[in-house]
Amino acid sequence: MRAISILLFFVLLVQLNMHAQQSMSLNEAIQYGLENHNRLKLDALDEQKAEWSITEFKSIGMPKLNAGINYQYYFVTPAQPVEDFISPSVYGVLFTEQVIPQKELPTPETFEFSFFLKNNLSGNIELSSLVFDASYLYGLKAARLYRELVGQQKNTTAFEIKSNIIKAYLSILIAEENMKIVDDNIKTLNTSLKEITEIYKSGFIESLDVDRISLSLENTLAEKENLTQLIQIGYNVLKFQMSYPLNEDLSLSEDLKMIASKISMDEVAFDAEIDFYKRPDYQAIETGQKLNELNYKSTKSTFLPSARAFVSLSESLQRNSLFDNNEAGFLPSASAGLAINIPIYDGRERKSKMAQIKLEMEKTEIQKLEFENAIRLEVENAKLNFKNAKNTLNQRNKVVELNQNIYNKSLIKFKEGVGSSFEVTEAEASLYQAQASYINAMYELVNAKMNLDIAYGNI
Repeated sequence: MRAISILLFFVLLVQLNMHAQQSMSLNEAIQYGLENHNRLKLDALDEQKAEWSITEFKSIGMPKLNAGINYQYYFVTPAQPVEDFISPSVYGVLFTEQVIPQKELPTPETFEFSFFLKNNLSGNIELSSLVFDASYLYGLKAARLYRELVGQQKNTTAFEIKSNIIKAYLSILIAEENMKIVDDNIKTLNTSLKEITEIYKSGFIESLDVDRISLSLENTLAEKENLTQLIQIGYNVLKFQMSYPLNEDLSLSEDLKMIASKISMDEVAFDAEIDFYKRPDYQAIETGQKLNELNYKSTKSTFLPSARAFVSLSESLQRNSLFDNNEAGFLPSASAGLAINIPIYDGRERKSKMAQIKLEMEKTEIQKLEFENAIRLEVENAKLNFKNAKNTLNQRNKVVELNQNIYNKSLIKFKEGVGSSFEVTEAEASLYQAQASYINAMYELVNAKMNLDIAYGNI
């Protein structure tokens, strides 16, 4: 039983370690970022919002049914002053028929008369619908186009996230590659220090020679400490770009040489035609143009008449005593109609809006041309940088080999007593500089390839 418990404990421990630390390739890091980045989640919410905005706009043209109930109780019944028009009429008939002798009538009296009863209860139901409005049709098209624009914004965000993850990933690789070189140099210096110390104890060299090697070792150890901090910062940046938990460990399964080895001049089509539509920001510019065109047509359509139809049914109850069935009951009424709005003159408001939209359309067209030129320039520069980076890497590789040979020979001569420690130190410094230049050239090659892919829109 105890053995089973121990086995379960180790299985759980292994699972926790596997969960706590992940090793990712560059493509896996990009995929993780695309699945988990908060900016993409926000863009997804904007897409849903745009979808609902289409439904909202559609409702403008859908039939609408409304009902209402209204009750009023008059504490003081409204009344109007009414002149006595009955008495003169009656007297006029009597005078005409000579029922009574004709005489001058007195001035008619004025009395208060009310058409309202104390309790008023009414209910109504109305069905209405938009029959025709050209601006509504264009507005619906614009709402759908806006949904497309939001989707393109999501693609732009994904494009930026990929670029940021690649840059962060590569910055760690170059630091780790430098760390490998520093570790190798520390091993070499430790070995050299031990050998030179033994030679010094034998009395064949001065203490200054030992001190020079010791100083080189201390400087290299200090450089390793700086690189360690730089790598940690790089991982934090990468985790942020991926939306990866900062408190969880992450390692990279690829190194700079692995990525650089995959790049060859044959893979790059330098004469490839530029497809502007691969750039999501270019697609957004074109969608913006279409929105401007719809906005112009929608504003122009407001010169046309619009129509709305309605059907209404209502009943009203007016009584002094609300529950007295001896008084009049509900009085129904029904009506149907068509309301037509004909715009005649608006003080040139629509014309001014159309002129502004027209200018905005011209601006967008100029911006589109400028963006195309910027992409062409970006592609051409990226091609040149890639070619130069490839040539530089080959040249730096030869320099490293030469400096390594010089350092090895200087060290052998020093150990054999025919060379000075100064020559070794100088050769060592040149070797370190050549190694750093080589790693930097490798990084520049990978970075140039990435920039070329970005320029073509291939990431």
